[in-house]
Amino acid sequence: MLDDRKAAILAALVELYIETGAPVSSGAVLDRSRLGVSPATVRSDLAVLEREGYAVQPHTSAGRAPTSLAYRYYVDHLSPDDTRAATKAQIHKFFSNVHTELSRLLKATSALLADMTHYPAVVLGPAMAADTIKGLHLVQLSSRAILLVLVGGTGQVRQQVITLDQPIDSSGVDLAEEFLSGAVDDRGVGTVDADDAPGTVRMLVDRAVRVIGDVETDEREVYVGGTSTLSSAWEDIGEVNRVLEVLEREAMLLRVLAGASAGTLIRIGEEHPIGGDVSVVATPFSIGSAPAGTMGVIGPRRMDYRRTISVVEEVSEVLEGLLGSAEV
Repeated sequence: MLDDRKAAILAALVELYIETGAPVSSGAVLDRSRLGVSPATVRSDLAVLEREGYAVQPHTSAGRAPTSLAYRYYVDHLSPDDTRAATKAQIHKFFSNVHTELSRLLKATSALLADMTHYPAVVLGPAMAADTIKGLHLVQLSSRAILLVLVGGTGQVRQQVITLDQPIDSSGVDLAEEFLSGAVDDRGVGTVDADDAPGTVRMLVDRAVRVIGDVETDEREVYVGGTSTLSSAWEDIGEVNRVLEVLEREAMLLRVLAGASAGTLIRIGEEHPIGGDVSVVATPFSIGSAPAGTMGVIGPRRMDYRRTISVVEEVSEVLEGLLGSAEV
């Protein structure tokens, strides 16, 4: 634990580096910290912080830059930042004008987060396995292609095309939907008794049951927004390419956001699977009293943590209010 003076010097170092992206001089730290101590005292404390792993000096004549340890200390001890009125108004206006199915809402939410933080954003939707099936429909696309549409209790919509070996007419599709809908309960689709139905109807029912089983056990939906912000967030093209690769791999994103189920999660550098010059701020959201998903942003270690945390938490809170009070 740092004493109060060193903590204030560390906070000034981190905040100045976040603003400028350049090594910070002891004079700038003194001005920012407003401690009323001598320049020699600030230089001495910065040297101590460097020895303890909180700062690095790229060149002998250069200022200092914070390390991952410094960012971690800063995040763990920073005071909560109130979301500005204009930011709150923008978030509330966005959600007041959005009325759509859950998947499109979550995709739009990822775009909103990216637009407001200027970092790539990720929204992890609820798993169908944890959801109830509210509606089931079969739509005939052709004589052998049938679209299965599942509507979850949380508003999720999953669609899957079923291809049959033999043609089926519209009356057969209607009959198959009747059999399937009659077997839907809170646990999903139970046993479907279609033994007396025509062969093509039984075939469609069997295929649909297998597809539903796969949907109920598959991965969560992942929505990514703001990939265009990558080049402005990181100057190093190698870092940009590495983060872009992660954003394109859903399994990795699930690992990156794991652990945010109990509250806002901040992971810095090597604390998460991406590592390097990357920080993650994520928070969960619920539908009613049930946990539903996670949202967060991925940015450089010198991200504006105060604003990013407040925006992510505000968006989560407003989204929860919308999902808890209305059908999506």
